[in-house]
Parts: sequence; structure tokens; C-alpha cells
Amino acid sequence: MPSKDSANGAVAATVTASDIARLASVGRAAVSNWRHRFADFPRPVGGTSSHPLFALTEVEHWFARHDRPFQLEPADRVWQRIRGAVDDPRLGELVGRLGAFLVYHQRDPAGAVRLLGSGEDASVAASVAASVEAAIGQAVPELPNVAGAPSPWDPGWVPIARVAAQAVGRHGHADLFDALRARFHEVHSRRAAALPAAVAELMVTLAGLRGPAAARARVLDPACGIGRSLAAARAAGVGELLGQDVDPTVARVSAAGLLLRGGQARIVVGDSLRADAFAGERVDAVLCRPPFGQRTWGYDELLGSPWWRYGLPPRGEPELAWVQYCLAHASVGAPVLVVMPVTAASRRAGRRIRANLLRARALRAVVGLPPALFPVGSAPDLWILHQPEERASAVDVLLGSADGDLGAVEAAWRSFTADRVDAADRDPELPAGFRRMPVADLLDEEVDLSPRRHVRLAPAPSTGASFPAAREGLLAAVTALAGAIPDLAAVGRPAQDSAPDGGMAGAADLPLGELARAGAVHIVVASASASASVQVQVQTDGELRLLTADDVRLTRSSSGRAGPRADQVLLQSGDVVGVATSAGIIARVIEAEDVGAVLGPRLVLLRVDPDRLDPFFLAGSLRAAGGYRTGSGAGVGAGAGAQPAGVTGGSSARTELRRLRVPVLPMAAQRTRGADYRRLAATERSLRGVLDFGAEVVRLGYLGVADGSLRGGDAGSR
Repeated sequence: MPSKDSANGAVAATVTASDIARLASVGRAAVSNWRHRFADFPRPVGGTSSHPLFALTEVEHWFARHDRPFQLEPADRVWQRIRGAVDDPRLGELVGRLGAFLVYHQRDPAGAVRLLGSGEDASVAASVAASVEAAIGQAVPELPNVAGAPSPWDPGWVPIARVAAQAVGRHGHADLFDALRARFHEVHSRRAAALPAAVAELMVTLAGLRGPAAARARVLDPACGIGRSLAAARAAGVGELLGQDVDPTVARVSAAGLLLRGGQARIVVGDSLRADAFAGERVDAVLCRPPFGQRTWGYDELLGSPWWRYGLPPRGEPELAWVQYCLAHASVGAPVLVVMPVTAASRRAGRRIRANLLRARALRAVVGLPPALFPVGSAPDLWILHQPEERASAVDVLLGSADGDLGAVEAAWRSFTADRVDAADRDPELPAGFRRMPVADLLDEEVDLSPRRHVRLAPAPSTGASFPAAREGLLAAVTALAGAIPDLAAVGRPAQDSAPDGGMAGAADLPLGELARAGAVHIVVASASASASVQVQVQTDGELRLLTADDVRLTRSSSGRAGPRADQVLLQSGDVVGVATSAGIIARVIEAEDVGAVLGPRLVLLRVDPDRLDPFFLAGSLRAAGGYRTGSGAGVGAGAGAQPAGVTGGSSARTELRRLRVPVLPMAAQRTRGADYRRLAATERSLRGVLDFGAEVVRLGYLGVADGSLRGGDAGSR
């Protein structure tokens, strides 16, 4: 819940761990470590256990006490007041209303300041809140039409508007709102997909909306969201912008951002397919990222729609309905760019419409977008279409994948659309990964337009150059492995040592569970709730490193990432981490590279008393005991993620480990054995390095031989 200042009831500014990391120019892992290391670090004042909120003033004081940098701009103060005023579901409403107020303040600063007043009394705020929405409506009539009378502001939002009015002196109206909209997008994008800014700029470029002619252009986005595509068009100089969105919150955010940049912008609230606000209008370009997978998009209501020039979209093909809507609003020859799910290019139900788009030469290109720009779900395709002339003939289509470089898409499109010098020049040079496909070749039974099917992803140009380095790495790894193999001599089977050292004397061995009850080791398992929340993915700012079961099995450093939670366990040097697999128990000691990582699901942590147990001795003993139980090793080649029969989760793995017996030896003998176990662990790591380098050598070798950049033997004679 939003926190209140106890003195005057005003909304207190709060910050998340991500906000703190951003303002302090550190990663979120550093913030998590500060919370654990410093007893005086501010306590959460709201939020949840996984996403706590901290009082901004307390955080500022903590950074000042510890003499750490903490840069807070006026826009940050406004945003933190917003975060403290409402919960996440209402962030968009407050950001949109504040954006509308900023447009009002931009047009009539004196009137806006007069309306806000300066009193901190609650009755003054209530009076202002009752009239501010009506005043904004009169000053900014272009705001999206919302059914019913405008609802009054919350009195707690009035002080935020005052802070925003002061902040425009530092940032300017448009830049201040852009900063607030960017912060809102960070939160909003976790729940709803949004068009990446880089893709929006690419769409504007491919649509030819740059240059002097842009000022006379009209551009439509019928599913505009927070306005990324229209903002890119405005930045390119487009004169008139039209947009519609079913969500009144994001429609107002979009409208405010555009109006603050000047020019003409008309944003309407409503479902474009069911309640088209621009019926009969034709524009110079349409840019759209429609909602994917709509189950109720209006199939029954739109059976007789004039949009279906290329065929009635099946009930399960809503994206093809959006494509035809966009084409219906484009002038003849006008570009239409639509971001589409990859399945839309190949689903059997849509093949007739795809075929008709090809025959009419309405569809010009299908391009796969870079996965790195879409952290959630698979990367979509970009369809480039235009409203064809009545007698246009089908020729060819551009297919390809951008991989990691959007500039390649622009270069490919420029080559594809370039005027040919003569009739023989049918195939201008295209970047690697793109191909010109004759329409006739695509009009088969499936009409599959997936770039991944028709275009061979060319290996990187550096394949040939990379192979020698990979080969040298493999040779070095083999040499390291030869040196890492311990020289263990056979000495027979000696009698058990049982010297009474360190309170561990007694039977020849004990179950690990008994050692835990004696206090020699503490057993910890990640909680079920923590395990369920963990997402293993590429590293992004603000996430903690996560040691996974596969990391332990494959003897590699922590490869997972997880958001901070109150119930997470951070690994320390000397901890022993174990996992049960089908081949036995794998246990390893945490060393420098994994210190501070989070204990992942299905892993069991054994934190030893160093005066009673040597961690390398314990890890090796558990590994050996697991090998005896299964009759096989649990080494580098063990099956990924497998567990013994009956072992299904962390608690069962803990039970399995507690039953394993550990020899009871004096510390000197433990350290001697532990040193041997440590050498064996180093051997296993070296063997993993050989396998990894070997796999890379084979991969690069196949690619290099295939593309002609590598040859064996006497290359010059071939």
C-alpha cells in the first residue's frame, strides 16, 4: 500500500530496489548485499516480500551516512512520489493524469499554478482535486474521449502535481514526462508487451517517414499503447498522428506524450476492430503492434466487414484481421508495417489470406526481429506491406532475420527496393541472412512465409578467423587436464582412523543427519516459494546470480538470474552444495566465483562448522557415498536434471543426503583427504573445459567448412 507522511498526510516518496540501484549506479545485487550486510539499511515501508518499497528520505540519509554516491534528479523525485501514491495497477492512471496536467501547465502555466495553490492543508488539496480534471479538459480538448464524466483527482495527487510543476524548470515539460513514461513502461511491460523503441524507429525508417515530406504525412497506429510508434514518427517530423487503444489509461499516456511535443495528435479510446474511430479515413502510413492471440476480437460482429478484401480471417487468426484493417486505412501505395507473431507466417488456418496478400503484391517482406529486444516470449516478425494498385502484379518478397542488428534490416530493404540498373540485375546484393523469394515459389500448399524456413542463417563472417583460437583453447585445455589429473597411488584399504579430535570420535562413520544434529553442519534448502519464483535467463541489470542444479552438475559458475526475495539464501565461501541425480549425489564447495549467488531450486546447502568439518572432505565424502549407493559415477556426463527414483524436489534431496554416511576422522585426516578430493574436483573442471572447447571446435569446423572459410590439409590444392 502507498505510505503516508505521518506529519501532514502527504504521500511519501518510495523507491524499489531497482530504483536504488539505478540512482546509485550499481546492480541490484549490490543493493541486496547492502540489505544483508548493514543493520542500519532502511527497512521496507510497503510493497511485497519480493518487491519491497523503501522510504526515499531514509534511503537518502543512509547513503549520506555511508558517503556513497546517490544521484537524484527532479524527475526521479516526481516518479518516487508517484510510486508512493498508488499501487502498480493504478500507476498508468496517475501517470496519464499527470501528463495531461503537464500539457495544461505547458499551455497555461499561470492558470495551472493558480489552480494548484500552495497550501498543504488537506481541505485545500481536496478543493483543488475536485476542479483540476475539469480545468485540464477545457485547456486540453484533444485528450482521449473517456465515457462518462471525468472522475476527480485523489487529493493526495495534488502535491505530486506541484512537485512536477517545479520540476519542469529543470527538465522541460516533454522531457519530464518522457522520463516518467519510461519509468512507467518498466513496470507496465512486466504485464503487457510493448513495442521496443528501437523497433518503432526502424518501422518509421522503413516506412519512409523521414525528411521534409514527413511534415505533410498522416500516420495511424490503431493499437497505439503508450505511443512508442507514434512518438518515433513525431520525432521524425510527421505532421499529423492518429491513434486508438482500447485501454483508456495507456491512451491518455500516449496522448499526453505526443501533445507535449507539439503538432497535431488525435488519440481515441476504443477497440479499433469493433469501434473504428477512423472509419473511411486513409493515411500515408500505418504502424501497428496489435495484441497477439485475442480470443474475442469480434469475429461474429465483423463477418460482413468491407476490410476482408483478402479473405475472412478465421476465428483463430486475429492478427490477420489487424493486417487487413491496417491495409484498409492506407492510401494507395502507402506503407503498412505490422509486428506479427512468428506463427502467423505459417499457421495452416491463415494460408488462404497469406496467398491472397502475395498475389495482390500487398505483402512485400517478412523479417524476423532480434530476440534480445523481446525478453519475454519469442521474438516476433515484422511484416512490411503496402496498399497495392488494382493491377499490381506479384513479383517477389524479401525474407530474412535481423539476428542482432536492426541496421541489417534497413540495408536489406534499401537493396530490395532499389531501382535496378537493367533487366539482368534481378538480385541486388543483400546482407547475409536475407533472401529475395519469387512469389510463385511461396504459393504452395502451405504458403509458409517464415524466414527461418526459407533463409539459411549464414554463419558469422568471423567463423574462419575464430576457429584457430578455439583450437588453441582446446589444446590448452587438454594440456591443463593432463596436469590436473592427480597422481593417486594404490595403498590398499587401510583401517579407519578414529582419533578423538574435535569432538568427532566414535563410530567409523555417521549419517549426515546425525552430524547436523550434533551441530557440525547446518542443512538448508531453498523454500518452495523461492524456487517457484526463480527465472533462469540471460543476465540483466538488477538481478541476482543464481546457482542452479545444472550448474552444480556441469561444474560451472552460477548461470541463472533471480529477483531478490526475503527468503533467499546467499552462498558463502566454504559452503557445500549438493544435488541428487540419477547417477548419485553431486556435491561441490563454493569458492570465490559463486560467493554471493542465490541457492537455486533442488539444491541443498551444507554450511559446516570449520573447526569440526573440512568442506572439501565433506563434499568428497558425500560424492563417494553417493557413488557407492548407485554403483556409478556422477561426473561430467551425468544426465541433466535427473534424480534418483522417488526424489522429486528439494526436501526429498535433503532426505537423501541426510542418510549418506560420512567417515568420522580427525581434522588432520579430513584435510588430507579433502586435498585429494579438491584435486579430483579440479580434474572434473578441466575435463568440462575440454568438452566445452571441443564442442566449439566441432561447431565452428562444420560452419567453416560449409561456408568455405575453412579447409583441411593443403587448402590451396582444392
